[in-house]
Amino acid sequence: MTWPIPVFTKIEYPKPISLRVWLPVLIAIASGAATAVLLLWPHGKPTNTFQFWIALFGAPLVACALAFGVRLDDWEEEQTDAEETEREQDRLRGMWREWSRRNLHVVDAAALPAATNKIAKFVESKIDLPSHKERNVAFHWAKDRAAAFRRTRLLRLVAVRFAHALRTRKEVVVTLMLDDTSLGQARAWTACAARVLGCFAPRVRFRVEAQSATDGVQWITQLVDRVDPATRLVIAAQFWADKEDEHEFSEGAAAFLIEPDTSTAGSILRPMISAGDTLKTGLSQIEQIQMSPDRIRQVWSTGCGEDESTAIRSALTPDAADMPTERLLDGPLGKSGPASGWIALAIAMEAMRGAGPQLVAWREPQVESLYLCAVSPLPQKETTV
Repeated sequence: MTWPIPVFTKIEYPKPISLRVWLPVLIAIASGAATAVLLLWPHGKPTNTFQFWIALFGAPLVACALAFGVRLDDWEEEQTDAEETEREQDRLRGMWREWSRRNLHVVDAAALPAATNKIAKFVESKIDLPSHKERNVAFHWAKDRAAAFRRTRLLRLVAVRFAHALRTRKEVVVTLMLDDTSLGQARAWTACAARVLGCFAPRVRFRVEAQSATDGVQWITQLVDRVDPATRLVIAAQFWADKEDEHEFSEGAAAFLIEPDTSTAGSILRPMISAGDTLKTGLSQIEQIQMSPDRIRQVWSTGCGEDESTAIRSALTPDAADMPTERLLDGPLGKSGPASGWIALAIAMEAMRGAGPQLVAWREPQVESLYLCAVSPLPQKETTV
């Protein structure tokens, strides 16, 4: 479904009073009033008096003034109503824009797909990476290793990436977004995360929670709608379990460090859940309400077909010469899974540092709805000479 933003009707201002139309009307009214004075003037009463000439010229002037005054009053009332309606629409449009642009401030993000560690390659218009379309790819360091070792190794990679930033905080809420199988081992994941992160930032208090990666859109929506002063580390992972003969997705992970009040950060804007028949309307809301006057520069998609990706770009910009660049992630990353949307968000934010707004579109396994989320990439890293 799209956002419940009302459709604002076009304001119809009254047409200006036209002298070309009103001059003949006033002449007719004046002529009629003068004729009435002549017809109603008493017989036998002299017409060379001051009263007669006042009546003959005064009556048409009064009649014209009354007729034109009534029309002018109606026009001013219509003009005032239109101006007040437009101001109210502007106020409501501004409120909806503010609502749609609520976001999470992301200090840093890391994409850890199993298929590649060359995240910078995704900046290129034609991604020069091996294709793993419809393939399941495992972490290269996970071969023949037990789940406990692989889980610890993955969390250590995240801890190394964010260690410096974490050490400056007093308390961090850690949210693990896991695939369903891993969520069944939530106790092991939360204990491992607290232990590993505590080793890299021993003075920080970590509060670890776990939930399904497929609830990510609802989680983001709830978080942007409340005042939350906590620093958060979100770790999303799709992870193969021990003794699985068949795998439904490629392994991968993503992490985001979210700080509520910071001026130098990227952002994840309010996401949208869209069905096929409301896709065009939803994209119009993102383009005109959420992003305007900015424009979407790239569209990143995972779990979507090429035709659907093209339809998204066409809906954003009908002009084929001005369409956003397309980034199909299922080729270089392999088969998508429950955390692929999080991985796509991290790639868009990390690879496109300093670039304009990006749109990430993904579909989770066995789900018909399409998830749309606009992001502002991370700022460029500061360099020292």
